[in-house]
Amino acid sequence: MRPHRIPTATSPRPPAPIRWANVTAPLTCTRCGVTWMAGDPALTLPCRGCDAEPGQPCQRWAGGNENVCAQRDRDAREAGLLKECEALTWDGRHSKPLRLWASSVGGTVPDAVRTGTPVARFAA
Repeated sequence: MRPHRIPTATSPRPPAPIRWANVTAPLTCTRCGVTWMAGDPALTLPCRGCDAEPGQPCQRWAGGNENVCAQRDRDAREAGLLKECEALTWDGRHSKPLRLWASSVGGTVPDAVRTGTPVARFAA
């Protein structure tokens, strides 16, 4: 049996994925069908879950940043910006994922912001 050798040269880390999202685009809850024409109201508040600034998507290191943190949704409901989802949900949260692009889409999305989320495999 040959001994296992660990290479001594360190390989460079791949860059973190950068994706773009338009936080002011109209958004629809996929459960109950409610639409917000000015984007997700929860994004107008700072996130106490991941420390994202107002107007920025949540920045969780594990991904899933197309959805806001549960704490941000809770704060938006307490501030009166969101109502509880009327569909059958265990926590009353709306399902409102942001649409993500792999590259900046230029002038077509003027309010695009960077997020660290990879593009979904089944994105339309």
